[in-house]
Amino acid sequence: MSRPRRVTAPKSYADIVSSDKEEVSDAFEGTESENSDTSADEADLESLPTSYEPSDKFIPLPTPAQIAEAKKFIAEQTNNCASIRAEYAKQKKVLIQIRGRLEASEKLLLERQASISPIRRVPQEVLSMIFLIHTIEHSQSTWTLMHVCRTWRLAALTTPSLWTRIKLITVSRKEKKSKSRLRVSEGYEVCSKSSQLIRALQRVGSAPLDLWILMGYNEWNRDSSLYSDEEMRNLIAVVKRQLLRPRLRSLRIQTAEYFRPDDAFDEFDFRSLKEIEVNRVFPELFKRIAQEVGDLRSLIGPCSEVLSLKDKLSHVEELSIVGEYGSDAQSVQSLLSTSHSLTALTIHGSNLNKSFKTTMTRLERLELWNVPPVWPIVCPNLTHLTIKPYMESDYEDLYLPHLVYLSYTGSSGKFLTCFNVPALHTLKLKAAGGKGEVTTGMRRVWIKNWNPTINPVVFKLIDSTVNSKILAKVLQEMTNCEELYMIRTMINSDLFNSLLPEKRVTTSKTKKTTKSAQNAKSKETWWIPARKLRMFVGDMNGCKARLNEEDLWMAASNFVAMREAASVPLEEVSLRLDRGGWKDFVKDDIEDRDI
Repeated sequence: MSRPRRVTAPKSYADIVSSDKEEVSDAFEGTESENSDTSADEADLESLPTSYEPSDKFIPLPTPAQIAEAKKFIAEQTNNCASIRAEYAKQKKVLIQIRGRLEASEKLLLERQASISPIRRVPQEVLSMIFLIHTIEHSQSTWTLMHVCRTWRLAALTTPSLWTRIKLITVSRKEKKSKSRLRVSEGYEVCSKSSQLIRALQRVGSAPLDLWILMGYNEWNRDSSLYSDEEMRNLIAVVKRQLLRPRLRSLRIQTAEYFRPDDAFDEFDFRSLKEIEVNRVFPELFKRIAQEVGDLRSLIGPCSEVLSLKDKLSHVEELSIVGEYGSDAQSVQSLLSTSHSLTALTIHGSNLNKSFKTTMTRLERLELWNVPPVWPIVCPNLTHLTIKPYMESDYEDLYLPHLVYLSYTGSSGKFLTCFNVPALHTLKLKAAGGKGEVTTGMRRVWIKNWNPTINPVVFKLIDSTVNSKILAKVLQEMTNCEELYMIRTMINSDLFNSLLPEKRVTTSKTKKTTKSAQNAKSKETWWIPARKLRMFVGDMNGCKARLNEEDLWMAASNFVAMREAASVPLEEVSLRLDRGGWKDFVKDDIEDRDI
């Protein structure tokens, strides 16, 4: 049998209040007894209420009068909000109308101001000439200029010489599947289809063409099976159909071995041709060019093709002879002896006679590739030099007072010790040997040499393996060096540790009134290697050697902190490991960069 439920009588409102008062008073008494020794608790007890009323616990109910007053206020505010919304909508329409009138007035004002701007006073012929200089010197596309305004668009469309640079390419089967299209390359309009070429030729009119033919030629992919010889011949045929006897101002051909364009140019006019660049031998084509062309301004090609046009080079300014000369070495030397108008020259090959010597006073840029350690040309006004000797040995001193850029590929540095270049700004050194050979070469040029004459502002070390402590000593000798770039070159903590500033004690002696007595005073001064250095960039992407990343990061951070303490702070110290991102130790982050 179940137990009967216990029934409790309901409590009245007065009973609830009295029970609550008893609970509160009991809690106060317990708290006071437990914390009687604490003065803070006593202060809290004193602040508690001495009486407890029902109104302290329950919110009083609104009276009928209060309810009526609230309803009246709500009605008034509802009507007020409605009127404000109506006024806002009305004023918003007015504001929109005013804003429209303001924008129209500003547009008229801007158009009138633009109508009397200085650029509007430039005649269209002069504007077209400015466009032409800009697109050629900066390898820019004319399409960019057309997007500025209607006047510029009209000037560009009515200037045929702006559209003469056309690049014909054949697309491989893999590239045809891609939906993306390259429209402009190095300022040339790219055409791979007949429809694209026809539209490009319509803008040219009768102006001479700057034609670039590129097919199946790539330093990383020379698979001729991917490209069609027939497609390129069809594109050249389109040029002949659109332009009756098309004239050429420049011709650039870079193709694979299987392409022979000799008969494809049988209807072209070469009398206006000024620049030629080819990567292979085209005897029939050059035979036709030699019959029609006048004086060339630029010629880049194999030795045999250059010699076939030697009678057209009396005013040539840029000449590049590619490949081995063999039995033609004597003819090349004879050609160079009579080319006094050259400003840029590139020589490839090792068949030059060591006794050969000529003078070119106008020459500013010179490249010597795989040549013996000789200096075949006296060029006192040279500003840019790129040299890669196939062997290195000592040579007589070479004084180049105006040289600002030097790119050298070698390891022992013997040939490099002969240069005296007081105005040098950039040195690009690519070592072609082992760690010991490269280190020995750098010691020979900068450390053992009591009077180093190579002191660049920008130093780029590429594809090299060198002792870090020796490199630090080299940088100490480069008192003008402000920027250091180490590309595909290993960097370790020893390099940063060797470049740390140090506090050194210096002693100075002062004479007293008595000549025999001397007082020595000492003070601390900073010794700072490579004091002018402000930028250090190290790209180790591609270096496979093992590296202690934690030690390197710590050494680089310490290097930056010590330079800051020595009051010669760095603007940038950024490093990139193999297949990793850039980390800058001066700034918080760094974007991807090209160096």
